[in-house]
Amino acid sequence: MVRSAAFEEFLAGVNAAVGVSRDSLDEIPDIGALYELVGEERVAAEDVLIAKLGTNDGRVAAALADADCVRAVPALVEATSERAAPTMRVFAARALLRLGDHSGLAAMVRLLRGHEGSGVDRGAAARLLVEFPEPDRELLLEVASTDPDGTARSEAFGALMTVVGLDDEEVLWGEVLLSVSGRLLSSLSTVRAAALGELREILAGWDAGESVEDLGLTWRADRGGEPLRRFVESLDSGKAEFAVDGLEALAGRERTLVENLVLLRLHADRRAVRAAGELGVRRAVGPLRELRRSAEGHARAEIESVLEGLA
Repeated sequence: MVRSAAFEEFLAGVNAAVGVSRDSLDEIPDIGALYELVGEERVAAEDVLIAKLGTNDGRVAAALADADCVRAVPALVEATSERAAPTMRVFAARALLRLGDHSGLAAMVRLLRGHEGSGVDRGAAARLLVEFPEPDRELLLEVASTDPDGTARSEAFGALMTVVGLDDEEVLWGEVLLSVSGRLLSSLSTVRAAALGELREILAGWDAGESVEDLGLTWRADRGGEPLRRFVESLDSGKAEFAVDGLEALAGRERTLVENLVLLRLHADRRAVRAAGELGVRRAVGPLRELRRSAEGHARAEIESVLEGLA
């Protein structure tokens, strides 16, 4: 059977090797030709795409959703099974959702709970949960605090904030949620656990009808004032120590902010360990004990010295 030029163009794009450009990674080349096809050629083109779902090419799933190909639903459901690559499962679940089918939800839950695929895969799955009716808040909380990958934890936190309605920029960039999300990225489970506890308290208050102002979620510190400005500037500097002089005068929210900034850096910056000792950050005891388990030599001795001082 002689095919039209549009069909041949579609077929060439489908069979082309995946390039390195962003466009070729996001979309099958010349996929627009598909929408010019009618009748038997349209059916044949859709059959080609359905058959290629087994190649774990997520662009195929997206193209089927774009084409509103409802008859691809059974094949897309199969593409969310454990036989498919985790990345493909996310693409297929998203395509199903766009076609009005919620079958992909169970696959996303399995992927997240089983820590399957990469952190990027799980982060995409967490974001996709938001689009389903009644997303599982507890699952998002679990992923945001316990997933082994920081990308997945960060995406789950953002998804959770969308689900609960705390995704306004003023709130997300307020010191409280910014600090919580930052500490959830720590490699120390004790730091993450404390941040999770604070997050649960915030959500409980929000569910009980407290406003973002009542919860302090819109508060921002005056980072231009001394000594807080010097301290913040020193965090990402090449200085040998954090600038802690004068911080002992801070109280309330500003003191808490300083301590949180130290805590979220404990796992990656030995200056934070020393700062915890100088500032008397009692909340650092648990994280420092956890950090000590993997520390050696001078780093371990330094941690032990700080712990002794805090005790």
